[in-house]
Amino acid sequence: MIIVNSPLMHKQIQTQLELNEDPSFTFVKKEGIKLYFETDAKDPESAVGVAKQIIKNKVSDVIMVKVKTEEYI
Repeated sequence: MIIVNSPLMHKQIQTQLELNEDPSFTFVKKEGIKLYFETDAKDPESAVGVAKQIIKNKVSDVIMVKVKTEEYI
């Protein structure tokens, strides 16, 4: 599970992450400023790096975001 914390641009972040194919990101839910995504990446930490780069390069490099992995219960 990849969690993106962002106060802005939720729809744009969701769209750009779901367009990525390797690794793929599938939107699960939104809770407040948190967007939850499933990923098919074998290494969740590398998926975090990919998600950060996608957000920075394709959404905005000026918004504050935090991306982390978390075991989904």
